[in-house]
Amino acid sequence: MPAETHQLGREVDHRSVLDLLVTMLGEDSEANAHATFESLGIQNEDLPAVWRAVCEEYAERALAPDLDPGILESSMTLESAAHIMVRLLSGKAPDGG
Repeated sequence: MPAETHQLGREVDHRSVLDLLVTMLGEDSEANAHATFESLGIQNEDLPAVWRAVCEEYAERALAPDLDPGILESSMTLESAAHIMVRLLSGKAPDGG
């Protein structure tokens, strides 16, 4: 049984995570599903903060499953990152395993 702090507070899906990322990072029209973190000024060292913000929205008590370095990279599109984040929030391996 997962720890209480790692349980989802509500149902999470790719579209809602993607919409959240676009809203959080989109100061202008450049933020869309095909934008990369890097194109929006988000570097690798900033990604844990983005991950925590997503988890605050979808996980109870604002505590997230640990984010292993290299799972998210600034060269990823918001769409591909949203897919990975949904898998992590669901307790699945990010690579489909």
